[in-house]
Amino acid sequence: MGFNNGFEHVRLENKWKKLRIQYREAGMSEEAIQEMYNFDVQVVNSEQRYYRHSKDLAFNDADTEDTHSNDRYEEAILMADTYRETKSRFTWIGEIEDERLLSALEKLKEEDLKILTLYAYDGYTVTEISKVLRCSQPTISIKIKRITKFLKNFEFDAMD
Repeated sequence: MGFNNGFEHVRLENKWKKLRIQYREAGMSEEAIQEMYNFDVQVVNSEQRYYRHSKDLAFNDADTEDTHSNDRYEEAILMADTYRETKSRFTWIGEIEDERLLSALEKLKEEDLKILTLYAYDGYTVTEISKVLRCSQPTISIKIKRITKFLKNFEFDAMD
């Protein structure tokens, strides 16, 4: 699918010959008509830019002129990614790029993940977490230290 800029502008002008007459008969001011015309010109120009900067993906098409370029483009856009499903409220874990840290986080219990999410991701204080989870501040502090120690130890163990 291509874009013929000249053809589109001719088509726009032909359309606007009729529209100008209709808008004048309806009592529109010349300034308002010109603003609407300018908007339509911007839309056509935007479409032209889109087509100019888009690449048609015809990888297996024998008629493709620049198959080497298409091969390089295909190679650039295709990548293997490891998909990891995480529990919905812990989706931030899926954004972690460090594989060792990600593996460690996936081994945590749901309660530990909830505390870690509230503390590290949502920015809650120990006092706020204790209120949310209805337990004492010292308990939350101990759990946060235990989680931190686990993550640090897991990272070092994974390096061995």
